[in-house]
Amino acid sequence: MDKPNTVYVTFIGSTPDRVWSLLTDADSSPQWFIGNRMDVGAAVGEPYRLYRPDGTIEVDGKVLAIEPGRLLRVSWAMPELPASRLENEVDFLIEDKGDGVVRLAVQEFHHEPIPEKWIESGREGWSLILASVKTLLETGKPLPGIRMEPPE
Repeated sequence: MDKPNTVYVTFIGSTPDRVWSLLTDADSSPQWFIGNRMDVGAAVGEPYRLYRPDGTIEVDGKVLAIEPGRLLRVSWAMPELPASRLENEVDFLIEDKGDGVVRLAVQEFHHEPIPEKWIESGREGWSLILASVKTLLETGKPLPGIRMEPPE
């Protein structure tokens, strides 16, 4: 695979299994994914979808690779973006750093140019999502709700 276009990283006081469980639990995902519900299929080829609080689809894709406790790779298509020939890809990489510390990285692979306003929105969004995962795992409480809107 090519080099990722963007990479976001955080370090969490947790275990790989707890991080994985949080990332793949649809019921808890609104607590850390800006109010959205993330549904992850259990095997390659199964659907990956992100639902807004009102139930509409924010992201539609499929599971491309799944290694529990280590890697989740999904295709990522947003209905708001102009029609595209190729779906983009997102990796969630979990790495045990020892002594109760986990490195969680989100990598984006863009197969076509993405409008700059969407790149900027993604920078803030992924940073907030990773901070939310970290806070929830370390404190047991979600960050207070922060509302994000798609770029205009």
